[in-house]
Amino acid sequence: MKPLFTFLIVVFYSSLAFAQSSYGEAIRQGDAALRRGEYKTAIKKYFAAEAFDPSKKATVQAKVNAAFDKIEALRLEAEQAKTEAKVALQKADKLINAFYFYADRFALAFKAGQFYFIDKNGDEIEMLGRWGKAEQFDYDGFAKVSDNNTTYLLDTLGNKFPAAFDVKDLKSGILALDLSHKELTEFPKEVFQHKQLKILRLGLCKLTQLPAEIGVMKSLIRLDLGSNKLTSLPPAIGQLENLITLQLNYNALTSLPDEIGGLKNLSTLDLRNNQLQSLPDGFKALGKLRALDLSINQLSSFPVEILGLKNLLLLDLSVTKLRDLPTQINNLENLSSLDLGSNALTSLPAEIGGLKNLRTLNLFENQLGSLPAQIGLLSNLTYLGLNRNQLMSLPGDIGKLKNLTELDLFGNPLKTLPPQIGALKNLQNLDLGGCKLSRIPPEIGGATNLVSLNLIFNELTSLPEQIGNLKNLKELFLNENYFPDTELAKIKRRLPACDISSYPFTE
Repeated sequence: MKPLFTFLIVVFYSSLAFAQSSYGEAIRQGDAALRRGEYKTAIKKYFAAEAFDPSKKATVQAKVNAAFDKIEALRLEAEQAKTEAKVALQKADKLINAFYFYADRFALAFKAGQFYFIDKNGDEIEMLGRWGKAEQFDYDGFAKVSDNNTTYLLDTLGNKFPAAFDVKDLKSGILALDLSHKELTEFPKEVFQHKQLKILRLGLCKLTQLPAEIGVMKSLIRLDLGSNKLTSLPPAIGQLENLITLQLNYNALTSLPDEIGGLKNLSTLDLRNNQLQSLPDGFKALGKLRALDLSINQLSSFPVEILGLKNLLLLDLSVTKLRDLPTQINNLENLSSLDLGSNALTSLPAEIGGLKNLRTLNLFENQLGSLPAQIGLLSNLTYLGLNRNQLMSLPGDIGKLKNLTELDLFGNPLKTLPPQIGALKNLQNLDLGGCKLSRIPPEIGGATNLVSLNLIFNELTSLPEQIGNLKNLKELFLNENYFPDTELAKIKRRLPACDISSYPFTE
């Protein structure tokens, strides 16, 4: 579950990935993806973890290396496949040249003295060009590339910006200045002499103040001030009328100026991990905003200033102390990803069923005791995260989520499952670990696309014979239950191709 903007939505959108809100949660999701063999997803989650806590870079790198080892094994399989069929040969040739995967979208490849990027099908992404030197995309969605003695920052849309990495290298043709990781304590005033700059990266420094002169940088389309020590912003921030992406994550902001509403073209705003208790009225004017991350703030009530932002696609309000949701939540009709994890929600309004375009809904670590029947109206939902709540049952309408591929119910006191669980024909991953189930309904056999089923730490002594209908099941976790050996033998006979983990309950 919880997986970070691209040039437009880099952090969030590579996976509809708001599915994490902390370093630990991202690592857990990465480890789970690695166990499922979803190596690119695992790498994406690990990079998300590093973005949450850059100090854990070494730990993250070790996990990324483990994923690479798996990818290398696949590469060797691809080489073997070259001898088996012409089609396999063509695909293997493309994949063998790849040595680094970025999330689940791009791989950096090298051949005939040139670097280039390929997609997950192994096809070259021509809009990203070919380069004499290149580095992988970082978690901010930029790759450092060089050709003919010119260095650029390349974004995921193929836009390239002549770049400098030191103030002394600034000149008229430079469009991007990357001073991230420089640990600057003061904003470099020389920047204001180069109003042509479009990209300014000052993340992971030690800035305590943003000068009012920032307002003269009207050509900026992207400003990164993440991981600094800012406690406030000058009103002049609102003069950056061409700004598309603004990163203010991991600061100490307690409020925002009303003038922020002047950012009429802002599409992506990252405010996670600050000290915000409310939003200014001017926030309502951000009509082009598509991705908003307010996670890890002090917003004990839902900020009503958001409700008019009809273009929002991605909204993260996890770890913000929310106690309830407004009935007007359905105003955000274009939302595709909503993260409300790790709050204090005890119920959901029926109006949540109005979010017809929602694909990802994360509600982990709340206090939900039930779900409204209207949850079944979210017909486009593919991921539903409900782990560690207080659910004792599920509404039968959950069976209407025909596009659901992942359902996480880990750690709920569920005693029963509705028979409609078998109607989830597209479900691939179902986590029921840590519940209080004593039986699984025979209708589970209808969820024929299940690949992974977790039933650890329950009170099960048997599974219905219909479990044998799950021909696509690759892994079944039965640890810490009460299965007799004879029952385990039956299950293994019914699922001969499934990897079954089944050590018994221990007191």
